[in-house]
Amino acid sequence: MDKELVHLIKEINQVEYETNLMLTEEFSSVFDETLTAKQTVFLNLLHSKGPLQTYELAKLMGTSASAVSQLVNRLEQESYIKRTMSKKDRREVIIELDERGYLYFQKQEEIELAIIYKYYTRLNREDLSQLKDILSKLHSIVLEEQKKNKRS
Repeated sequence: MDKELVHLIKEINQVEYETNLMLTEEFSSVFDETLTAKQTVFLNLLHSKGPLQTYELAKLMGTSASAVSQLVNRLEQESYIKRTMSKKDRREVIIELDERGYLYFQKQEEIELAIIYKYYTRLNREDLSQLKDILSKLHSIVLEEQKKNKRS
């Protein structure tokens, strides 16, 4: 493999890592540090997809229903999520965001807007468009490769 290419990619990764670290440190007082990475993924799924059943969450997370049940128990105790009975079938339990879950995403939005206004507005639109295009291309490449690997 091309050594210059490897070096360039490592530099890009390092700059991204350091930038994220600086932003995390700057906004750490606003972040909810009690959540684990899995809990954050779980909440993000509910936020993006809406109310789901346990088996749907397990499938989306690539884990077992019992592992999801443990996450549900902890997050429910802390009022991030709540369980409700399905109106269609009372045997179905629906998991959805609760008060603290909604507050978590409200804080996330506030942090994102603060970062946009403080930092991204200092870049010109052309640079931002190029950054978006490049990241979108990389995303497509990764998605395509992962789909190929799943088929094989």
